[in-house]
Amino acid sequence: MNGQDLYEGLRYVDPAMLEEAMEPVKRPKRRRYLPLAACLCLLLAGTAVAVFSHVEIRLLDVEHLEDYREADPSMGFVKNGSADEAYQATGGVEITSLASLSEQAREDAAAGTYFQEFDTWDAAAAYLGVEVPGTEGPTSVVFNMENGEIAEIWLNTHYQYEEWNASISVSAHLYTEEYSGEPGEFVLFHGAFEEPRAEEITLSSGETAQIAASFADNGFGMIAGYLARGQAFYEVSALCPEESARQVSEQLEMYLNELA
Repeated sequence: MNGQDLYEGLRYVDPAMLEEAMEPVKRPKRRRYLPLAACLCLLLAGTAVAVFSHVEIRLLDVEHLEDYREADPSMGFVKNGSADEAYQATGGVEITSLASLSEQAREDAAAGTYFQEFDTWDAAAAYLGVEVPGTEGPTSVVFNMENGEIAEIWLNTHYQYEEWNASISVSAHLYTEEYSGEPGEFVLFHGAFEEPRAEEITLSSGETAQIAASFADNGFGMIAGYLARGQAFYEVSALCPEESARQVSEQLEMYLNELA
């Protein structure tokens, strides 16, 4: 499995898979860290002042998805009409130069090691040699390669909220000069979901973020928040039943405030 395989698995959400994978639990609410591998089965962040950018949500024409390939190279596997709903979250971010990455990270990627796991977000950022705010917990690093070079980097931390039957992922996307698409443009595809509902929120820092929610007839769906800040495009996403949407949305907003 390489970076592109992981990328494609995280970009398409099937509600039938969610209903099958997320069995209700009755234990008390608590935040529990999830290994990245477990979350992939469900789906198949210094003191320096960072510049933030306004994020927009755009619904895409699913009958012409191939028209959007230039903006997001991950869409190379997508065919027109292959999703019921799709949207694009876009916000400007700064480039993370290859020269700024640690020698170890560049050597590992060149040797074909595209996936690493660390005990904390700070340890993952230190491995990369970058300063990017994040959240607490075990963190993974995934490299997406283009022409033999690191083009995109994802830092990911996952949590399970058992009382809400919800899985939440906090991710930061970094882009190097080798990235062939438009940095800060993220596309998500839905299978058999209703049209996403988007809302702009203002964080405690004064920055703005976007939250998009979409649910299927079986009551399961996805809520995702997006924030563009400095060199990071953040995605805070949750898989949950619609009955937990209010609590999960509040938790997503809390994470976005931590990142800001």
